[in-house]
Amino acid sequence: MKKYMSAFSIPLFFSMAVSADIGVSPVQIYLENPEKHKSTTVTLESINETAKRIFEVKVFRWTQDESGKNTLEPDQSILVNPKNFILQPNKSQTIRIGFSKPAALVLEGQQEKAWRVILDEIAPAVEESSVQFLMNFSLPLFIGKQDVPNLKFKVDNKKLIVTNQANSHAQIANLKILDSNKKEVFGGKELVYLLPHKSTAFDLENVKLTDLKNYKVVFDTDKVESRYKRIEMSLAD
Repeated sequence: MKKYMSAFSIPLFFSMAVSADIGVSPVQIYLENPEKHKSTTVTLESINETAKRIFEVKVFRWTQDESGKNTLEPDQSILVNPKNFILQPNKSQTIRIGFSKPAALVLEGQQEKAWRVILDEIAPAVEESSVQFLMNFSLPLFIGKQDVPNLKFKVDNKKLIVTNQANSHAQIANLKILDSNKKEVFGGKELVYLLPHKSTAFDLENVKLTDLKNYKVVFDTDKVESRYKRIEMSLAD
């Protein structure tokens, strides 16, 4: 029996993600001024490999409901070229990403929109007894102006509610709540994306917060400017 296993790469802050012997760059795709820049590129690179790999590229419109639950839907407004390709050993493949119609019709306003560019490895014909790891990359594509991070935190019913008040996404990683002595009282392990004006909740479990003004929230984000990498703010703000 043929066996296939998927290897997923979900990078945080690095310019290139390397999974097994395949690298992809960039790991987040931006088109901040789509009227001026009509397209962008992603590069997939084979590193110290001996076998070729076959990939298929798909694009999905990425939305969230009010609670931050993700939905991916097929979308024809974004074009990729090539859609299918063979990545030869120790070679690279550039994928161009652009619009199928004028950018103004895609954005329909000033708020950033988001997609997911999925690079799926296609299983080749192999011997029945072999086991093969298949690569999968899910890259966020953000189109539109990038705002300064603007998050609102509140505690409600033993949950930390986070709302993105900006017109562009926010990435939240390594979230911690610190007390007045800078001692960590809560740590969120998951990486969270919040699209514009959406919210999500972290379960505080058994954490007891007495006076919110005595606590700070600290987290990492993905904005390009270095001063936005680590954010610290009062929980009572």
